[in-house]
Formats: sequence, structure tokens, C-alpha cells
Amino acid sequence: MPDYTRLKFDRARAKVDELPERNHLNSYNTFSVLQEVQRALGLWTQAPTDYWEIRGRFQDPYRRLVIADTPEYLMELVAGLDALSQDGFAQADHFVFTFGMSEVFVNESTGLVANQKPGYCRGGGVEETVFKNTSVAENTANILAISDLIAAEKPEAKIILTVSPVPLSRTFSGQDIVVANTQSKSVIRAAIGEAMTQRSNLIYMPSYERVMQDGRDSFEEDGRHVRRPVVAEIVQAFVEAHFEDPNAI
Repeated sequence: MPDYTRLKFDRARAKVDELPERNHLNSYNTFSVLQEVQRALGLWTQAPTDYWEIRGRFQDPYRRLVIADTPEYLMELVAGLDALSQDGFAQADHFVFTFGMSEVFVNESTGLVANQKPGYCRGGGVEETVFKNTSVAENTANILAISDLIAAEKPEAKIILTVSPVPLSRTFSGQDIVVANTQSKSVIRAAIGEAMTQRSNLIYMPSYERVMQDGRDSFEEDGRHVRRPVVAEIVQAFVEAHFEDPNAI
């Protein structure tokens, strides 16, 4: 992830996810990740009027909880984050992407996918977005596009893909949450598998399978977040499998 903690902003005027305490500006679906890669490569620029207004404040639809007191200050933050994203892409020699869901919300005015569900943390998007439960084919196409964009700029770079084992906390599909979660994870896993048959720069890290193998024992008491010793074990296994020197990272 780019070092977004380098962003300087007035906390009295804006919120930028969990910055500056934590470098957290996550995207959870293949659409949002593709949009971020395209942004980092300068393939699209957010229009100065492309925001949501919520109770006198202004929100970026495409990044997690980026909210400011004026549209002008919001766009200043967007530009700063774009610059950090571009810098992070330029410095990277490998890429790691974790996808968590197939349920997305499309911003009707632009056709782009919102970073979060409408109303998240009292944010916007309730009136501006429409729900879409995306297909294996759509997610495969996104992963292939991500692969090709990175390969065009960095032919030697490898792209490491994982499926998030964190279950959905809610669904907008009308299904039971357990059924919806299984569908969402299955769609993403199938899309990765299909993409890997078509591109040689993709590597799959089976963290999802490792967590599911032990079931409840892999999770904290909340039943959603993976226990840190399990995470450490997964990372160590991946390093040993893919690095000549396991102490290299």
C-alpha cells in the first residue's frame, strides 16, 4: 500500500479514513482496486463536482471515508492521495491485492463503483448508488485488466492475489447472510482461478483456504477477524514458499 500517512491535512476540517495513526485506506472489491490502479496510472481523474454531500460535508465516493468541510478541500485531499498512490505504484516491484466481496454499489452519475456500501459510518451514497451483485466473469475481467495495466508498466512484477477470509457483516442481496457470504467468496475465488489460467504474472496466496480449514479456531472471539498467530503463520508459509531467503522481508 502507498504510504498515505504522508498526507498532510487539517483534522479539524477533514477525515481521511484512519490516517494519520494507521495507513489504512482499503478497497475490498475488484472494481475499486482496478479504479485505484487506473488512478495511479493517470488513466482517470476525478471531476471536481464528483462528490457526495452529507449534512454540509463532502465525501469522496471512491475512497474509504475521505470527507471534508468544503468541495475544494475535498478535491485537494483527493489530489494529494492521487499523488501518493502514483508514487507508491512507481516504487513497487510486486503487488498484493486482497479481494473480499462481489457485492458492490455503482455510483449512478458516473458508472464507477463506490468504495463502501451506502451510509457506511453515516456517510453518503444512499440516494446516489444502485446495488449490484457481480458475476465471476465481471470480476475475472477486472483482475485481467489489473494484471495487464501493471504488466505494461512493470513487466517483471508479480501480482499476489488473496481472498479475504473476513466474512460479510451484512448483505444487500436479500439472501441469508451465510448464503450471501459463501456466494461472494466463491465468486471472487473462481474469478482469481480463471484469471490465473490466462496470465502468468499472477500468484495465488491461499490464506482463505488456510483460515477456513480450521474454521472457528482461526478467528478472534468476534468470529470475523483472523487471530494474529494464524496471520503470522500464513505469511511465514508464503515467504518460505516464494522467497529464496525467508529473512528477506
